[in-house]
Amino acid sequence: MHFITGLWSAFLTTWIHIGIHLFPHTIHPMVVHFPIALLYLALALDIAGRFIQTPDHFLDRSSFWLTILGFLAGAVAAAMGVISEQFVHWTPTTTVLLGAHQRDAVLTGIFALLAIAVRFYARYPQSSPAGRTQGWSFWNTGRGRSTPLSTLFLLLAVIMITWTGSLGGTMVYHYGVGIRHVSYVNILKH
Repeated sequence: MHFITGLWSAFLTTWIHIGIHLFPHTIHPMVVHFPIALLYLALALDIAGRFIQTPDHFLDRSSFWLTILGFLAGAVAAAMGVISEQFVHWTPTTTVLLGAHQRDAVLTGIFALLAIAVRFYARYPQSSPAGRTQGWSFWNTGRGRSTPLSTLFLLLAVIMITWTGSLGGTMVYHYGVGIRHVSYVNILKH
C-alpha cells in the first residue's frame, strides 16, 4: 500500500509541475461545464428512452455513451481542478470549502461510474431463439441497457454534480476563491 501511495504522490506532483506551466489558473472553470452538461443530457435521454421507443434504442444508447463521456469529462475537470487549486490563496474557510467541493466531486464520479457499471451488466431482452439480442448492445454482448438502478445512480450523479457546482460557485462568488482581486482604480487607469 505504501508503494501505491508513493506512486500516486509522484504522479500527482509531476502532474502539478507540468500542469501549472501548460494551463492557465482558470482552467478548471473553463472545462467543468462539460461533465455537467453531459450528465444532465444523459439523464434526460435516459428518462426519455423509457417513454419513447426509438429504432435501435437510440435514446438508450445515447444516454449510455453520454454517461461515459460525462464521467471522463469529470475526470478531466478534476485533473484541471488540481492545477487551479495551486493558485488559490489558502485560508481556513478556503480549506473547508475546497475539501467539501472535492469530496462532492468524487461522489459524483462514483455515482456516474456505478451507473455505467450497472449498464455494463444489464442485458437487453432476447429477440429470437437463436440468441440474437434486440437492437443495439455494448460490443454486441447484449449489454448496456438502462435499468431503474442505473437511472437512480445517474440521477444521484446529477444531483451531486449540481450540488458540487453550486458549492464551486459559492466559493468563487461569495469567497473569491481563485479570483485575482483587482481594484476599480486600476481598471480605470487602463
